[in-house]
Amino acid sequence: MGALAPLAAQAEDAAPAPSEWTVTGGFYGWFPWVEGSTDANGEDFNIYATPIDLIENFDAPPIMVNFEASRGKFSFWGDALYAKFAFGGDFASEAQPIPVLSVGVSGQTETDYTLGVYQFGGFYQVADFVGQQGSTTLEVGAGMRFIQQEIRIKAKIDAAAQVRLGKLANTIERRIRKIENQEQRLQALAALNDVRRQDLDQKIIRAGDKGRERRVAQLEKRLKRVDDRGQALAALEAVEKFRLELLRAALRIDGKEFNNQFAFVGTGNLDWVDPTIALRLQHDFGNGHSVTATGDFGGYNVEEGLSSQIVLTYDIEGTLWGFDTTTSLGYKALWLSYEDETPRGDVGISAWLHGPIAEVALRW
Repeated sequence: MGALAPLAAQAEDAAPAPSEWTVTGGFYGWFPWVEGSTDANGEDFNIYATPIDLIENFDAPPIMVNFEASRGKFSFWGDALYAKFAFGGDFASEAQPIPVLSVGVSGQTETDYTLGVYQFGGFYQVADFVGQQGSTTLEVGAGMRFIQQEIRIKAKIDAAAQVRLGKLANTIERRIRKIENQEQRLQALAALNDVRRQDLDQKIIRAGDKGRERRVAQLEKRLKRVDDRGQALAALEAVEKFRLELLRAALRIDGKEFNNQFAFVGTGNLDWVDPTIALRLQHDFGNGHSVTATGDFGGYNVEEGLSSQIVLTYDIEGTLWGFDTTTSLGYKALWLSYEDETPRGDVGISAWLHGPIAEVALRW
């Protein structure tokens, strides 16, 4: 033993010094509920899905990966999430039901939903408390979050409702033909305004409806014959607003897939970047077990998009394949809010994504 001691000391001196950096990284699984609403071409839809719905409707393998590198009181981290889903008729339903556009009926609608959330940032430890039950650290941080979303809804057109509206417009035309005095003119204009409210407030018009445009032209001709010039000008102005709103509220139709029964509405790409500020609180029980709570808030202002995130996990240290590991089980909630005005109508989303999260991360 005495002869071996110098060799052991020499080997210890030759061993490389351990790195001052600690890196942790791995894949994780997040299984959220999706609850909220979205605007697609000016149409309001409620959206809802359970974790089981998401698992059953993956359109491509999801990517959920993160890493963190720490040294002393500093740490730097990154997180990437990408998932694409193809839902049936249960994901999107009309927030304000529309007679002509029937959405939310099983087998009659489809929704494609793409979600990407890419984040990075850093933390700095500002406090460290040691007690009988372990140690607690508090960190403050900042970073960026890039959010990418797209929703495309294929909706069933209610042909019967279209026929009812057509009959109503024809009835109004017949009444306008018989205008002889002021009272009847006022009744006709009131009926016209009823149609305008039904069509415009509920946005039930689709692009390229030539029959409806012909009816508008016929209304113009009838109204030009009104004796009172003031009444005629008011009626013509109402019709002009009617036509403009028809175009503004028009649904986006995919000519290759449209078969006179389905319309397509979508948000397009909802991309925005949020600067974030964050807090992280961790309590280490001293036996390889710890609890971590992280919260952040991001965004410039309401008009350019906002987001907020809360993650609470219970962490257990272990080993796997010769690496030190951290196994985490917990809950994650992400709130997203964005709205924008486009030539085809308002688009946006306001939704909570919240559910259990699990990860096994390697540490070296």
